[in-house]
Amino acid sequence: MGLFSFGRKLEVSKGYAFSEIPLFSSLSPAEIRLIEKKIRHVECRRGDIVYHEGKPADAFYVIVSGRFRVFQKVRGEEEKTLIYLYRGDYFGESSLLTDQSHSASVEARSDGLLLKLEKADFMSTLSEIPSLSLHLSRTLGHRLTKIEGAGRKKQEVKVAALYSVLPATESFQFLYDLATNLVRETKSRVVFIDFLAFESGSSHNLQSRPRSRLSLAKIDPAQESELKPALVDCPAGFQYVSVEAEKGEGGEKKLASFLTFLTYRFDYLLIRLGNGSGDASWKILKHSDTVYCLIDPSPSILSGSAPVIHEIEKTYGFAKNEIKVIFPEPADSQAINYESTEQSLGLKVFHALPSRNREPERYHAALRFISKELAGTLLGLVLGSGAAYGLAHIGVLRTLEKENIPVDILAGSSMGALVAAFWAAGYRASDLEKIAQSLNRHHAFFKLVGFRDLSLPHHGFFHGRQVARFMESYLGNRTFQDLRVPVKIVASSLTTSQPVVFESGRVVDALRASISIPGIFRPCHYRGELLIDGGILDPMPIDALAKMGVKKIIAVNVLCGPDDRVQKSRFLAERRKEFFRKRPQDGFLKRFLRSLSEKTSRYFSGNIFNVIMSTIQFMEYEIAQVSSQEADVLIRPVAPEGHWAEFYRSEKFIREGEKRTAEQMEEIKRLLVE
Repeated sequence: MGLFSFGRKLEVSKGYAFSEIPLFSSLSPAEIRLIEKKIRHVECRRGDIVYHEGKPADAFYVIVSGRFRVFQKVRGEEEKTLIYLYRGDYFGESSLLTDQSHSASVEARSDGLLLKLEKADFMSTLSEIPSLSLHLSRTLGHRLTKIEGAGRKKQEVKVAALYSVLPATESFQFLYDLATNLVRETKSRVVFIDFLAFESGSSHNLQSRPRSRLSLAKIDPAQESELKPALVDCPAGFQYVSVEAEKGEGGEKKLASFLTFLTYRFDYLLIRLGNGSGDASWKILKHSDTVYCLIDPSPSILSGSAPVIHEIEKTYGFAKNEIKVIFPEPADSQAINYESTEQSLGLKVFHALPSRNREPERYHAALRFISKELAGTLLGLVLGSGAAYGLAHIGVLRTLEKENIPVDILAGSSMGALVAAFWAAGYRASDLEKIAQSLNRHHAFFKLVGFRDLSLPHHGFFHGRQVARFMESYLGNRTFQDLRVPVKIVASSLTTSQPVVFESGRVVDALRASISIPGIFRPCHYRGELLIDGGILDPMPIDALAKMGVKKIIAVNVLCGPDDRVQKSRFLAERRKEFFRKRPQDGFLKRFLRSLSEKTSRYFSGNIFNVIMSTIQFMEYEIAQVSSQEADVLIRPVAPEGHWAEFYRSEKFIREGEKRTAEQMEEIKRLLVE
């Protein structure tokens, strides 16, 4: 068992902000500073035990990076895994708040970083920051409690509520389909709890109509004999119950008792709230993990929904990432102005929902994504920057396709963004390889840049129009909403020195910004900002996925490090030595030409393009090294004998991607089942 230090104060140089940790995202700057003074960080290695089952609780932990296993000993020595925890999750609070010993052990499954708040500091923080106390008390009641049979078994129960301003039949259909996908994806027990009056138009979804609406005022919610008859079996494999909440303090207690009854019997509770925040059913938000806000993005609806969403956030202690805003997608998908709607709500839009009737395939793909996010099983793939080295991403994707690894969402910078966008648009790895092979040595330059694209060098050597036309020939006018898999494309702002994440609008416009190599391509103008290559600030955009709650992340770093460059230098030296080696049969002219070729090669290796790209990639490698520590699986398909400009030699990069991904396949498959 490994040991690690608990005593070091948190350092700003660790590369993350407290405000980006979901638990702390809704706190004020003063409250965050208060926590920063008390918290310490814990660096741990794979196999380290954070604490043991049966030991007294002494601290509260928040995961910054890495993944952790919660397990118990059963029948003496056998271990039973209860749950896996990932970045943004926290643990230890149940034992502290109930003043009991730990009921399970926690083990690091990868290298990671924890934030640790000692018991005394934790308790004083709760009294000083009421919203944090409210948040933890909301999740304490059901987060890790379930009893089955004679033995005690702890397991996470997810409770998700739905606030909707859409017609009742549409909100019913959404939750019905979400429950269906949860059963399919997780094989878990799911119940749909409906606090709206049962809609006759929804009856076709149910195997049988409920005999009556369950009134909590007329029953004892702790009695199974009174509750069980109201549960309706649905064809998709989950159960449905229509409920009427009781008003007043007594009604709130019955609501909590009713919820507790269900948490002992189901893994997922999906709740359709009653009409209006004054409805008695809204008290159930005190016990919920997630709130889905299904709202129309029209300005009139948004203006009325924004105060309700803010009330949910403040009154019930929800962090911003626990409120999932979902927009029904209009016929014209570009009609949604994401920037203005996010500003009015103060929240990021979680997902757009295509029409169930017009686009059933995309609709059900969206529901699969939402259900996997709720279950914590989304698999994200991050493709880093690297110019021609990034062709290795094609080999990575080929191997993942071959092994049927289900990539749910991608993020990319520069070349990684380009490969990610093409793949998400429907081009398989074999298609991408053919596109790469079309860039042969004779006309790759003219396809991607060309003399007609030359620009006055005070902005950049090339306009970037030719490479945009090349991308348009394959992507056309596709928007992000047209992609079959969600993608986040990262660029860098010269104006604010912050990464800019594209997730809406025209894909080619986002790619043009993300590949704007400084000095080579002109910067892009975007909403009053100048944007350059995404790799400058975020060559490995893991944060783009982690911030939206993606728990399992594979990252691909193709950049050469110092050791790779030493190896490359030796390889090139040997190749030059062999090429320029004098041979007895060589005549004077051949020896002269070889000597001239060697001098020319060395002279032009220091050209301006090489200097710019090498300098940028030195810097990007160091940034990517830090970011890569947040990945659950890191793939390093580096081809040291390659060159950043060898787009016409795709084969060696692609094969390297295949080889290195195959080497990590066991770890990838282990990540999938955790």
